[in-house]
Amino acid sequence: MKLAILGASGGIGRLLVEQAIARGHTVTAAARPSSKAAEITGATLLRGDLEDEAFLRKVITHGGKCDAVLSALGHRLPGIAPWHKPEQPEFLRKSTDALVRAMKAEGVSRVIAVSSGGVGDSRDIIPAAFKLFVAMSAMKTVFASLDEMEQRYFASGLEVCIVRPSGLTDEPATHRVVIAKKYVGRASIPRADVAEYMLEQCEKPSFTEKTPSITVTGA
Repeated sequence: MKLAILGASGGIGRLLVEQAIARGHTVTAAARPSSKAAEITGATLLRGDLEDEAFLRKVITHGGKCDAVLSALGHRLPGIAPWHKPEQPEFLRKSTDALVRAMKAEGVSRVIAVSSGGVGDSRDIIPAAFKLFVAMSAMKTVFASLDEMEQRYFASGLEVCIVRPSGLTDEPATHRVVIAKKYVGRASIPRADVAEYMLEQCEKPSFTEKTPSITVTGA
């Protein structure tokens, strides 16, 4: 498959690129000009404004139209204290809208994006302590932005899968991802498992899950 991966400099984004190449896919990776992404062996890295429709159209058509877009875009937070705000508060809204326009203009229909467990209707399955943490920290703003992102994707008419992982770690992949019906305790999942799950969904003829809450522990 030919894949476009957004957010290639982030924890999940880097793993998406590495794993996609290892799985034999052709990859065009995109990152912000200010990111620390390095040249990636086996993939094309394009730097540009991820809120710009024209740039995103170049990404999803570089070397031929892609089969799917994988987005690991998120907010950059200076801290989690309640007074902290994302460095670019409108980034997710603007980048989502630009990507939807770009995909429609180029006839690309499949997109899978990372959100978070606890966003949208998955709030019902997270522990009360985590709900309190979100409400009393900068994550309240981030979760509101992720919820808006999800709504914009699902209103787009594209074929969409929004992956909602539990607490992220940098441990090696376990290959034991489950879809949680309820989170218990400190549910967690390695970023490598999140990337693997996203790629597995892209390799299916269609998305069988629309908003999977995935985890390795605490389900």
